[in-house]
Amino acid sequence: MTVKFFLDENIPNSSVKALRDMGYEVEHARTAGFKGSSDDEIAKYAKEQKAILVSRDLDFGNILWYPEGSHHGVLIIRLPYDYTADQITKKLKEFVEKIEVENLVGHITILELGRYRMREI
Repeated sequence: MTVKFFLDENIPNSSVKALRDMGYEVEHARTAGFKGSSDDEIAKYAKEQKAILVSRDLDFGNILWYPEGSHHGVLIIRLPYDYTADQITKKLKEFVEKIEVENLVGHITILELGRYRMREI
């Protein structure tokens, strides 16, 4: 299975290169024409592309707003707000390197410092 990623505007551009260097197909909301788009538009596009949506926006994990079937997969990055773009990209890269990326499909995954948790969607 080929895993694709769609990065929300709040994910650093440097994360695109890091994931591409790991062999993944990656799009960023800013360069895909979604700058300033609503969460619903972002979620819909990522699902249509069969891409894992990567965001720092906790709303994407709300099952009342995004019930079962509304995502292909979501990775929510919950790191300290003062983290730099380089720190966020480093944590994302380390996480993707240590997991079976295919497991992100069909799940909401929350990445925090030192741990992550997954919930099936």
